[in-house]
Formats: sequence, C-alpha cells, structure tokens
Amino acid sequence: MDQLCLALPHSLERLKASSVINEEQPQLMIRTFASPLEIHASENYHPLIIVLRESEYKEWIEKQADDQYLNFGIILLEEESSALELEGEHRVLAWIDPGITQKRWNFVLLESIKIFEQTGYVRGLEEEVEYHKSEVEQLHEIGIALSAEKSQESLLELIIVNSMELTHADGGSLYLIEEVRGIPEDPSDYFKNKRLRFEISKNDSRHIPFQSFVVEISKKSIYGYVALTGQALLIDDAYFIDQDLDYSWGGREFDIGIRYRTKSMLTVPMFDNNGTIIGVVQLINCKKNAHEKLKEPESILEEVTSFTAQHAKAIQSIASQAAVAIQNKRLVDSIQILFDGLVNASVKAIESRDPTTSGHSSRVAALTVGLAEAINSRQAGVFAGTSFTTDQIQEMRYASLLHDFGKIGVREEVLVKSKKLYPHEQQAVADRFKLIRKTIEADTSARQLEYFQEKSREEALSYLEDSSRELADRLAEIDDYIKFIIRCNEPTVLAQGGFEKLHEFGDLLAIDLHEEKIPFLRPHEVSSLSVPKGSLNEQDRLEIESHVIHTYKFLSVIPWIKNLKDVAKIAYAHHEKIDGTGYPLKLKGDEIPLQSKMMTIADIYDALTAWDRPYKKSIPAERALNILEYEAKDQHIDKELLNLFIEAKLYMLVARPE
Repeated sequence: MDQLCLALPHSLERLKASSVINEEQPQLMIRTFASPLEIHASENYHPLIIVLRESEYKEWIEKQADDQYLNFGIILLEEESSALELEGEHRVLAWIDPGITQKRWNFVLLESIKIFEQTGYVRGLEEEVEYHKSEVEQLHEIGIALSAEKSQESLLELIIVNSMELTHADGGSLYLIEEVRGIPEDPSDYFKNKRLRFEISKNDSRHIPFQSFVVEISKKSIYGYVALTGQALLIDDAYFIDQDLDYSWGGREFDIGIRYRTKSMLTVPMFDNNGTIIGVVQLINCKKNAHEKLKEPESILEEVTSFTAQHAKAIQSIASQAAVAIQNKRLVDSIQILFDGLVNASVKAIESRDPTTSGHSSRVAALTVGLAEAINSRQAGVFAGTSFTTDQIQEMRYASLLHDFGKIGVREEVLVKSKKLYPHEQQAVADRFKLIRKTIEADTSARQLEYFQEKSREEALSYLEDSSRELADRLAEIDDYIKFIIRCNEPTVLAQGGFEKLHEFGDLLAIDLHEEKIPFLRPHEVSSLSVPKGSLNEQDRLEIESHVIHTYKFLSVIPWIKNLKDVAKIAYAHHEKIDGTGYPLKLKGDEIPLQSKMMTIADIYDALTAWDRPYKKSIPAERALNILEYEAKDQHIDKELLNLFIEAKLYMLVARPE
C-alpha cells in the first residue's frame, strides 16, 4: 500500500504522537484539520483514514465520496445527540468515544488499519475481476465484430481501432504476409517466398498520410523479428533499444518530421488456426489518459507509459481472432473466385456451342446489374422505396450470366439456325428447283423434237420459236419463285406478312423424268418460310424455349448459399411477359420477380443490338430502344423499368467498340 494518511480533528491532536503507531506503521503520515472538508484527494493524502464526528459524516460523504481517486476509510466519533444510520457502502472502520485513552486509541487505530488494508485488498481484487470481466466482454464483442465483417479494408480498420482502444495506444499499424510472385514455395522455409505488406496505420494525435508498401521480412526490424520468431515484443522506449539485440527501430527521422516521440511499443504476431503467422500488429505509446491527444515531443514522455504483459495477452487474443477472420475472408474470397471461374467456364461452354452469341451473357449481366444500381440511386419516383443489397446484386449477376445455360440441352443446329430453312433444307429446295427447271427444259426439247419429226420445216421452226419463248417465260417464272423463296428465307426482327404466295407454291406440282409428281415446296418448308419473325418455326421455337426449363433444372441442383437462393428463380422467369403471354409459366405482372423483369429488358436489348449474330444484322441503339418501347406498349416488358433503362443510358454499358 502507498503511504497512508491519518486525518485527525484538532480536538484529538493529542493522539497523533504515538510511538506504538509509528513503530507499527512507519509509513503513516498524520495530519490534523479544523474542518474535514480540508481533506480531499487533490492533496494526495490517499490512501486515507479520516476521523469524523457523526454529525460531519453525511456532509463529508456527499462532498468527497464521488471522488474516484480517493481511497478512504472512516473512524467515527460518537455523539450523544446523533442518530446516524448507515446505508450502503459506508466504509466505516470503527466507532470511538471522544474521550478514548491513548492505549485504547492505539489498539483501535491498528485494528482499523488492518481492516482498511484488507478491505482495500478485497476491493482491489474485485476491481481487477471487474476489469478482466470487462476485458473478456470487450474481446468477445471484438471477436463477434471481426467474424461478421466482410470487407477486408474494414476488417483491418476494426483490428487496429479495437487494439488501440483496449490498450490506450496512441497509434497502431498492421502488416500482412503475402507471397512474392515468381518465387516458388519452399515447404522447408515458409518465408522463402514471403514479404510483409504495410496495410494500415492510425494515430490519434497526428494526421499521417498513409500509403501501402511492402518490406522484406528480416530480424533487423521489429515487425520482421516478431514475424520470424513468433514472439511478442514489449519495448519501454524505442529510442533506447539495446544495440546487442538483433532488431532495432529506425523511425527517429520520421518522428522529427511530424513533431512526435515514439516511446513505448507493443508488437505481436498474428497466428491463424493452423498456427501459421499471417501478419503482425504493432502499437505505440500507451497513454495514461486514453482520450488525451499527445502534444509536443517533450510532454509525450510524461503522458506515455509502458505497455504491460496483460496488454500483450489481450492483443495476442485479438490478433489470433483477427488472423482467423482474415483467413476466413481470404477463404471466402478464394471460393468466390473459384465459383466465378466455374460460372464463367459454364458460360464459355454454352457459347462454344453457339459462338455467334459469344459475350451475350456477360453483356446481359452488365446491363441487369447496371439497372439494379440505377434503382438504388433513385431517391424519388416509382423506385424510391426499392433497393438491392450487395448480395442481391450478386444474385442477379449470377442469374444473368447463367440464364441461357439450358441451351446446352438444345440441338446445335437449332441454336445456330441463321435462316428459316436449315442448310440441308435450303439445298433440297435448290436441288428441287434445278430438277424442275431441267424437267421443263427436257419436256420442251422433247416436244420440239417431236414437231420436227412430224411437222413441216416451216411449222417446226414456228413452233420452235414459240416454244422457246414459252420456255424462257416459264424459266423466268421459276427464277422469280426462287428469288421469292430466298427473300422469305431471310429472318426479320419485326413481324412480316405477305407469305400467302408460298402456299400457292405448295400446290404447284412438276413431273420429273420418272413421271412422278414433284411439289414445288413441301408442307414443312412452306410452314418454316411463313414464320413472320425470326428464323425459328414452331418446332424449333418450342425446342429453344425448353432451354429455360433446362436452365432452371440445372441451377436448382446447385447448393446455393442463403444469400443467393433465388438465382434459379430469377433466371427461370426471364422470358415471361407482363401480359402473361411469355413462357414457360405464363406468369403475369407482379407474379414475375422484379429482377427477372430487369433481365428481360437487358436480354432483349442485347439480342437486338448484338453485332455477332449471323441470322440478323445489328440494329442501332435508337431503333432497339424504339422496339423495346413497342414491347412495353404491348404489355410485354415493364414500362417503368424501361424508362429508367433509357434515362440512365445503360445501353452505353454495352456500346459497340468503334
């Protein structure tokens, strides 16, 4: 215990010169007073035993008991007229009669001192227990905060801020171990291909611009020594480190530049759950007053104290939790990278079957995410109360990237069909018309020969001229048929009509060389060529539409985490229409997820403007937007979303490179 002060009223001054007390308590300092209010903590008379009259007790307690720096006990002088009742923690050690004898006084005082010391010891233990309890609770809260943080930048900030707060440090920094590219890993030397990156630095008393940089791992530096040895270092004064030690500190010039004085230092390693060092935490200048801003270098020496072993244990606990949190973050990031790689590989697998749509999925994802971010930025209007979280935007991105994955179950010839007729069908029609031409020519030649054999020369020549003219007209008509069929075979973006003549061709018959009837066009050819928009006939369309079901089945078997659980659902509805005429579920209006409505606009826009489709020419952005407006007018897509898409100029995200 520090020097003990005994405060006596003048009326008991006769008791202060006790040889017995002086022998038993050589550190006892005795002070007399006229009024008890003269005794207070600012005079440094503590620990303190004060003798008070019962009538003075309440006033003194009210004035002094709230002073957290005053450690006191009380001996009360009995008064006949007093009816003092004590409540709560009164700290009264004894009651004495004002006329107490010297011998009795010595005994009472010595016993009171023993009780005071014992009470103080117990109180100190209680305070220490409370401190440790508070520290454990704080470490627990820090651990929860560290495990919940997703951003590495915020995670590192959290580590340093909490470490400084827990130890009253004025500054802190954190170094993470990273691999050096180009240097192979050595199983026998963990640090062979490693270096330290200075990730974050904070100082409560000075504004210091921060810039990340890398340093070699060497025992010559304090952080390098801690990283290599795995031992925490407590340094009382960084300016006076024993020169015989492996490490040293070279920050004096930096201190001079910012008018600072680095004194105490605590540096601890960060171990992950495998016992591997992944970084170092370094704290400087443990402040006596946690909230004090350190001023001039000279005063810092008085305002700063040393870090303790208890501080080291606490920071090692934080560092270990932080290391696990960082490793978990890195693991999550690596899993994210791996998953992104698998998603991109899946997209490439789809596009390898249909190279003409290469890049479509990525562009749809960019447009959909862009539309989500535009909604998030709206403070007024239809979407003012709508917003998407980071996870929801990621969910949309995956759904957009994989929305066409089901095409892997569609025949390749359907995917790449560039005309209304398949190439083999086009060839069959071409060969048939060649045969028809040959048949007509052969029939005309046979009739001409027959005329030369049976008729006179004049009649035969006249017939030859007439029949040749008739043949030319007939062949020209056949050529017109072919040209019309070629025009009909070209797909269009907007619905077209005028295909009635095709049905006439289906009714026309020619006789081949074997006297068999040949139809100009077969029924399935007439049906395909009569498709009003695009290149797909009804059978093709049904097969293509089945890709949505294949996509849903594929995405449904993936064990998505909770935050991405709706990926399959969003992708499943990207061909639904507001009026219920879409597919495959015929959903209407609000039955369609908002994210799917957004993807629908992105999908249609890119399909219209894509420059890499062989079955159609790319159309300008302005015309594509006009077509989308017609789609909105026909209740196929969401008009409000389209307006935002146009207003935010999201189409620029996929603008064709010049």
